[in-house]
Amino acid sequence: MTETPRKSALPQNSATVSTHDGQSAGLGLERLVFFSDAVFAIVITLLVLPLTAEIELPEGGQSLAALVREQWPRVLSFLVGFLVIGQFWIAHHGMFGLIRRIDHGLIWLNLIALLTISFMPFPTAVLGARLDANDQFPVVFYAASMTVSSVVLTLTWLYARNRRLVEPSLANGDLRRFTMRAVVTSVVFLVSIGAAFAGLLPAVLCWVLLLPAARLAARRLSG
Repeated sequence: MTETPRKSALPQNSATVSTHDGQSAGLGLERLVFFSDAVFAIVITLLVLPLTAEIELPEGGQSLAALVREQWPRVLSFLVGFLVIGQFWIAHHGMFGLIRRIDHGLIWLNLIALLTISFMPFPTAVLGARLDANDQFPVVFYAASMTVSSVVLTLTWLYARNRRLVEPSLANGDLRRFTMRAVVTSVVFLVSIGAAFAGLLPAVLCWVLLLPAARLAARRLSG
């Protein structure tokens, strides 16, 4: 009697590809990106919690409008935090738009990057709660936190590029431009730590003016 061959119990999915060194593509990469997007969405939503936690009904003759105006430092820190994390998401989106394969090293680096991003609501809240304009610790703490996130994202890109996990058809010029932009961004954030010791305004100028100018210069220099 001839025995009918058994079918494999493992699901066959052409969208998931494994190579000899454990790298995977297709659904593996999609899951990594979807998970990362979910983390960014949750973190950027958490930024508003300090604002909602501080709203209480006014007592005595205090008006609600005056109470809202008192929250302007927290509103400002929320806006800055939202835009910063949004920029990190754009950078992450652009980076993984060029990546075609993943390995365990890239997964762990991405996880560490998400860890630093998830931490950002805390320094944002500390910055918004700053009571003394001469207290530079909240500004330095915030600048340092952003620098760590930027550096880890840059290291993630450098790892993917050096491990040849990126799109094979990418021209060397495109790779060089993206690398230069990532490195310059981290350098500007690092400079902003020093500027933060001089006050909030110098640090904000680094983020708002110096960063775009440095990126533009890096793009031109890289061809």
